[in-house]
Amino acid sequence: MFHLKSPKPNNFDQALSFLEQNPALSDSLLAECNHDVEKVTTIIQPILNAALRCEIARFYIQAITTGRTTFLVTNLKESEALQITDSAASWLLGRSGNCAIAIKDTCISRQHAVIGHVLGREFYITDVGSSNGTWVNHRRLAHLERCLLRDGDLIQLGPVQIEFFIANSQIWSPAAFDVGVTEFC
Repeated sequence: MFHLKSPKPNNFDQALSFLEQNPALSDSLLAECNHDVEKVTTIIQPILNAALRCEIARFYIQAITTGRTTFLVTNLKESEALQITDSAASWLLGRSGNCAIAIKDTCISRQHAVIGHVLGREFYITDVGSSNGTWVNHRRLAHLERCLLRDGDLIQLGPVQIEFFIANSQIWSPAAFDVGVTEFC
């Protein structure tokens, strides 16, 4: 029997509990980290602390990227449970149940915005023709405008405010221009 020790047992226990509740995610992360539970715990920790980081909004989207795996975790669902998206390069946000992140608010368009990720680079958001607009840090995006996202940015979809967090913030680079992203908002 192995006894796993961590300098912060509560954090370690919380991470293990989270992994047990999300077996598909835990299998993926364990495989990617060569079954190193400590590395996986380090990856999971921002998810467990995201709600504590909220300073402006009660909702958040926590982006996690680990090299091969990129997914989002949010508390936007009506229930207390966290929603974990599938690993992908982009996620549709809107009122429709077909969206990766469905937001049950009549002021949100059925297909409101897309959060995208360029592997090894940045996260961005694009308004996809919403009726009530998409804002980043109080600046409204034009239809189909891509805006780079930074850790701690405030996203607003119609009246719904969401703080956006990135587990391992990456520094902006000129390579962002390769995907049509021109600036931080």
